[in-house]
Amino acid sequence: DDDEQSRLLASRTDAQISEVLTRMRADDAADALLDLPQDRRQPVLEALGPDQRRKVTALLGYNETTAGGLMGVDYFTQRPDTTAAAALDALRTAHTNQPEALLTIYLTDDDDRLVGAVGLVAALQADPAVALHELADKEPVRLHPDADVIDVITNMADYNMLTLPVVDHDHRLIGVITVDDVLEAVIPENWRRREHPATNHATPPRDHE
Repeated sequence: DDDEQSRLLASRTDAQISEVLTRMRADDAADALLDLPQDRRQPVLEALGPDQRRKVTALLGYNETTAGGLMGVDYFTQRPDTTAAAALDALRTAHTNQPEALLTIYLTDDDDRLVGAVGLVAALQADPAVALHELADKEPVRLHPDADVIDVITNMADYNMLTLPVVDHDHRLIGVITVDDVLEAVIPENWRRREHPATNHATPPRDHE
């Protein structure tokens, strides 16, 4: 729960908070950092490891209601000539990635420009020796980081997407939005906090013999 998380973090030292944020997904760490009092954010940010600090700093530059604010920066990419078998082998060891972001293999060129996307099911069902570019959607739907949340929702709904790539103005892949992040952003807070009615597990009465 976000409120409980904020209370727990606020009661910790800067070093303890940075240790927790280092273990979180970068997008979640950025959100947690913004929940801290203003005067504590910079010391905690500076205490993060270099890689996590770079990711979190990049995400803090985007408005939370834009594609950039919704995206995560851990995603799975391969070169277009990689075989399906080699891509799946690499996927098995991608333990640091958000599982939801592994539903799509994104193809990038030597300049990190997005040149295709292959669904995980398509890769699993393909001939292991086939190159990914033969399976790919070569013009995948993508958005720029300044696109608003309505554009994100509309595209994901219209194209039945579970992940949506975000690219810069040079078409370089910079992040991926997953459907769970979109749902979290659009479901009203009071809906998420509502109490679910208790399920009635009572045994139905038996017919009289």
